[in-house]
Amino acid sequence: MASFASRTLHKIPQLKIQILWAIVIILSFYFIYFTIRNASVPSHGFASYYTASKLLIEGENVADFYNDDWFSSKVEDYVPRVYEIYLVNMPTTALIFLPTANFDYETAKIVWTIFNMLLLTVVFGLIINKLKLEGIWLPLAFIILLAFQPLYANIAFGQVYIFIFFLFVLAWFAYESGNELLLGISIGLVLILKTAGIFLLILLVLKKKWKSLVCFFVCVLFLFSATLPIFGLDSWSAYLIKLLEYSSSPTLSVTAYQTVHSFFHHFFVLDEQWNPAPLINLPYLGKSLTIIFSALILVITIIIAFKSKKLELIFGSFIIVGIILSPPSIDYHYMLMLIPIFILFDWLIKNPSPFLWVVFTIFFLLIAASIPYISPKITGGIWAVFAYPKLYGALGLWFLSLRGSYLSKLINGRETK
Repeated sequence: MASFASRTLHKIPQLKIQILWAIVIILSFYFIYFTIRNASVPSHGFASYYTASKLLIEGENVADFYNDDWFSSKVEDYVPRVYEIYLVNMPTTALIFLPTANFDYETAKIVWTIFNMLLLTVVFGLIINKLKLEGIWLPLAFIILLAFQPLYANIAFGQVYIFIFFLFVLAWFAYESGNELLLGISIGLVLILKTAGIFLLILLVLKKKWKSLVCFFVCVLFLFSATLPIFGLDSWSAYLIKLLEYSSSPTLSVTAYQTVHSFFHHFFVLDEQWNPAPLINLPYLGKSLTIIFSALILVITIIIAFKSKKLELIFGSFIIVGIILSPPSIDYHYMLMLIPIFILFDWLIKNPSPFLWVVFTIFFLLIAASIPYISPKITGGIWAVFAYPKLYGALGLWFLSLRGSYLSKLINGRETK
């Protein structure tokens, strides 16, 4: 009897792993089904990128991309029944999609989807190899990826953030390994192609990565200069004007934008069309709280980053700051949260704490789960507190990252004494 009980207890860990791999297989089948089903479906996002690349090779004036009526009419020509505008994408964003421009729309989206799947496979393999995941941790990593709603949003809308995720992962690896050339170039590409990564420049300054900063500016200036004959200064002028207009747009107060800006504007700034039911209409309070809270998050991050030696956790915290403090961050932008998530995942494996694992799981699920936070039932008045799950999850992971950095500093301090 004792021998049977011993054998049973010995098999339990292996049984757990088998169950996890079974979940991975189920999720994989669903992921493949979802990808195939959406591979050629007309969608927002990709329709804008595809149209921009088509217009670029046809020699149209890129400055006209920021004329919403003109651009949306061109989208209708290429992708019937889809209304889309170029919004505040940079002129250079269209370059990413040039390889798809010579195809018809359906073929172009299929090609782009296949490219994204290959890129995702490569980058996930790199992460697994870097973190040296094995045993129970390997299927858990697959579950984190395959259960992540922002990934599905990127596929459905043919978005660019799997590619941006790849560049940020290169920057993460380069940051930890001390490869300042790759670090600067990766962040430079992210900025010049999609206006992301700007907060990481603060981290480079704090950690005195001067060579990376030089590489960053060289990369940005080179691409800007090399493409200037194509885009012209008028396109950049039109982009900046559009960006300034959009930064104060009332559309950014809707709960689809899971950001600090949206949170406070949704509660305190009335707009008859986009936010007709705030908690109370106090625009100055909403704008003031946005500035104060954003500054507080940034200052706390900078202070802990300055004192901490735990490089990867700090890198992850700056990725989070870049997402939640950027007013237009929507679900597919949260694809980039996988970087701090995997960094924390690795840190918790090496520094196990049942309580912190539970907290991490809760914050992860707030981001990963497909929660109907744009439903009218929870977007009016006080009910809107339930409409920002991804923001809460991101703030929670930001806190865990900084706490981990601080604890590591204390531990290292004791070990050196």
